[in-house]
Amino acid sequence: MQRGIHADLSLERRPGKGIALVAAERFEEDALVFQYVGEVLSQAAYLHQELKDGHRSAHTYGIAATTSEVIDASYVGGMARFANHSCSPNCTIERWEVAGETCCGKFAKQTIHAGEEITIRYGKSFVLPEKEKLCLCGSSNCTGFM
Repeated sequence: MQRGIHADLSLERRPGKGIALVAAERFEEDALVFQYVGEVLSQAAYLHQELKDGHRSAHTYGIAATTSEVIDASYVGGMARFANHSCSPNCTIERWEVAGETCCGKFAKQTIHAGEEITIRYGKSFVLPEKEKLCLCGSSNCTGFM
């Protein structure tokens, strides 16, 4: 992550999902696909803002960088904020310390081919304002909720 990420990714509209992050090149297993970037807020400030304004965006969520900090990509962020949830994701979230700052990288869990949607499991890493949200991933082991 220190050298930057120059992955070839694109955005596409997908029926029932809205905008999706798609690989424009092949990624091997364990490859760094992207870094989740955005405004770093305390978890309390993030949740206060969510309650005050309502959910900032229907398509992005804050990700817990640490137990007390959230990376909020609602207004400031890269293409990574468009990675959709899947109950069978092809990427995993890893937290790294780089130059004293916590970063969240998304790494390929398996080979990802060009044209394939990049997905992650939101789970407890993401700070969801709703209690439960319907899952639209369509995977064979879909739990029905994110």
